Amino acid sequence: MWVARTYSSRKLTSGRLLCMAAVAPKDSEDPIDRALLTSLHANRPDIEPVFSAHDQFSPATPQRRYSLTRANGFLMDKKHAPPADIMIMRGEVEAVLGAAKLSSAEKAPFLRHVDLMERMGQRCLALASAPIAEDGTVGDFQVEGFVSLALEPRAKLAKSVAENPNAWVRVNLWSATLRFQHWANMALIVAMTVTGAFIMDPGLLPPPGPGDDTGFIFGIIRFIHFLAGFGWIVLGLSRVWLAFVAKDRQLRWRAFWPLNSKKDVSGLIETIKYYAFINKHGPVYLAHNPLQQLSYTGIYVLCLFQMATGLGLFGLYNQYNGLWALLTVPVSWLGIPTVRLIHTLIMFVIWAFVVIHVYLAVRADSVERHGGISSMINGGVWLRRGTNPIDAPKIG
Repeated sequence: MWVARTYSSRKLTSGRLLCMAAVAPKDSEDPIDRALLTSLHANRPDIEPVFSAHDQFSPATPQRRYSLTRANGFLMDKKHAPPADIMIMRGEVEAVLGAAKLSSAEKAPFLRHVDLMERMGQRCLALASAPIAEDGTVGDFQVEGFVSLALEPRAKLAKSVAENPNAWVRVNLWSATLRFQHWANMALIVAMTVTGAFIMDPGLLPPPGPGDDTGFIFGIIRFIHFLAGFGWIVLGLSRVWLAFVAKDRQLRWRAFWPLNSKKDVSGLIETIKYYAFINKHGPVYLAHNPLQQLSYTGIYVLCLFQMATGLGLFGLYNQYNGLWALLTVPVSWLGIPTVRLIHTLIMFVIWAFVVIHVYLAVRADSVERHGGISSMINGGVWLRRGTNPIDAPKIG
């Protein structure tokens, strides 16, 4: 057994939090006490351990899932406060949270980190402390953080998790219809991009030799571009249809705007910090996190503009038809070169989104082991049993 992680929810440093967790009778044979003390000696030899007397230590019981220990002269903050007598509560997270105070702002990230450690197969011991007055009165307990413990080295733990499917649960997430739309969308975008590049710059085609007949090659390129464009519009309409008839809430139209509560806004901020490498771990979502959902909504709107500009340019061929004449009104206002430029710029923005999307999908699979890439093939993701995503019930 070894200490895998310390998490401070208030002002204690990792070393002081570990020292608080290690407070126990000096001759304790409890493997948790020994692991905590060993970790303190190995990682913070500059911090003197604090021991409690046997009559000042009350172990956890089946009815009370935490221990109580008196620590005399414990240094909470060596820069601002002198050593003080405190009562330390250590035990199961739910039990400690039920008996100690933790603000709502601190509780959300606290629970997310606990959930992450437990998904990795670690056991979390929550810690809380309360001041002891001169007359022996114990004040209110405040949650200080948690210490997570593992039973084997990190490398061996990762290997055993990968080889133990019973510890993981497969959750069906993406329907066959959505997966078809996803890959068809990718194929059509590639087709429109390649043919659009030739339309934008015919010089990309190999020059014909003297006397060579180029035939109808440019007409074929334009036909493929128009065919893919109309196919893309039909695909977009099918996505709108799915948004209203899908049974899964992650596919419904409400998912296009995920910021419906303070928790959603908090999840968005924490996700941005995670992607910006400010936070080491991000909030756990079963489907798309708020940042992904907003980005997809934005790209859908952008694709709508791309379809409109494409239809406007295509409609120039027949101004005697009322529908095409209506669709080409923006082209008449802005001018053909401007609309073509907008059409081209949107293509580059879409491809920038594709590159970022692929990077984040690969990163999620390698770092979070979420199975996001394979889920777009087989429809399911794998999550650790007991995971409690923000956007779904507890897994398993």
